[in-house]
Amino acid sequence: MQLLNPLWLWAMAAISIPVLIHLWHIKTGKTLKIGSIALLGESARQSSRSFRINDWLLLLLRCLLLILLALLLTQPYWQKQAQQTKTKGWVLVEKGPIKEVYAHFKPQMDSLLKAGYTLHQLDTSFKAINLQQVLNDTVKTLTINTKPRSYWPLLVLLEQQIPQKTPTYLFTFNQLQHFQGVKPALNLDLRWKTYTPADSVSTWIQNAYFTSKDSIRIIVGESKPAHTSFSTINLQSADRGNSRFNVSFEEGKPVVSLKNKPRNLVLVDTSTLKITIYQNQFPVDAAYLNASLQSVKKFTGRKMKINLANNFSQIPSNQNWIFWLSNQNFPLNSSKLVSGGSLFQYENGKTQSINSWINDENVNDPINLYQQILPDKRSIATTENVWQNGFGEPVLSSQNFGNKNIYHFYNRFNPAWNDLVWSSDFPKLILNLILKSYPQQNFEAFDKRTIAANQQQIETATNENPAKQINQPKDLTDLKHAFWIALLIVFLLERIVALRPKKEINYA
Repeated sequence: MQLLNPLWLWAMAAISIPVLIHLWHIKTGKTLKIGSIALLGESARQSSRSFRINDWLLLLLRCLLLILLALLLTQPYWQKQAQQTKTKGWVLVEKGPIKEVYAHFKPQMDSLLKAGYTLHQLDTSFKAINLQQVLNDTVKTLTINTKPRSYWPLLVLLEQQIPQKTPTYLFTFNQLQHFQGVKPALNLDLRWKTYTPADSVSTWIQNAYFTSKDSIRIIVGESKPAHTSFSTINLQSADRGNSRFNVSFEEGKPVVSLKNKPRNLVLVDTSTLKITIYQNQFPVDAAYLNASLQSVKKFTGRKMKINLANNFSQIPSNQNWIFWLSNQNFPLNSSKLVSGGSLFQYENGKTQSINSWINDENVNDPINLYQQILPDKRSIATTENVWQNGFGEPVLSSQNFGNKNIYHFYNRFNPAWNDLVWSSDFPKLILNLILKSYPQQNFEAFDKRTIAANQQQIETATNENPAKQINQPKDLTDLKHAFWIALLIVFLLERIVALRPKKEINYA
């Protein structure tokens, strides 16, 4: 038996608790009835103690219960050597697309299987499979809107289970979506053959929404082996006979789909984003921010209602965004901000001069910083940097507070503080914040880009690293369920013994 987390064995020390309880047994004295107490002197009532175990069975059950619980926490499994076979090598392939893989690599796979190689399924089991049976039984299934499996963790698991120095041939796709995560260094005798699948081009609707001009704007994605791109198409109310899209209603809500993929319906967003700028004592800052938000509204075509407020009472209820340009604190318990809304607030504190810039991946040209608010180290410990300066300090950070998103801005929308308001990247930075208010579809399942050959090459681990030494293959059996059953049985026995009627014991 092997333990994945042997550190939990220290939990067995808890058996000392029931042992001490059973040892420290306090006995009450027996009441003796007498005819007269005249000759008895006054004495204190006493109880006797004895370090003696009276119920061995109950003690053993309780100790066993704690031992089983500690072993369960260690994640036990049974390991035994797998029977050695005289296979010449392994051929690995995914079961789902095996028909397409076999059609592409038929001469090589037939040659390997005739030479004594065994065919194995590329998943966590790596079980041996029969080629003809799988070809007859397997039906290619669509994986739309499901996250593709990455090959890297499967190869790490393969290294732990395959016999050492076993020649292995792997036949897979070369699409980038199957190579997510960190590429490992492996000690495998691996020959990896990849190909571009037949459906190497995909088109889908990434998003759809009503614009301020009552048209439907559709974001269409297209992915090819070389790249993935997006285009924007506006459907006017008169375009009902559009040759590319279907527009219909499902449960009273507008939906849109590609005509060649009528089942992939995308809900059309009809909402209006409500934004308020609370300018208070910063009207100049508010003017710069308002201009940026108007640019975002015009560029996206989204339905937005932007409101300027001079005092708190002018802020409408249920706003999606509130830009709080004030030195006062915003009352988070108010109904001004809708559930799931975002608050962008000016932070207060000590102001210092700085010669730095805003560091963000969406900034093309440097945006100089001249002043900043010193952030409180205790408060930023629970926040995540959105924008930061050249020293790695936060310029804008975010955190979740209940059901609201709070953005802390340690600067100002003012040319005396920075060059942000003059930068052409200013509307882009605001756009990236606003877009977080809209749900974004994950398009990994549509990604058809292919990985470069040099990125696919696996680094060979050195034999000097004992962690990379590969032993003979082992069959692993998880003992978790067995320990849970044993734990339940012992618990029931302990309750039965503990609650059984006990004989009254009189002590002289």
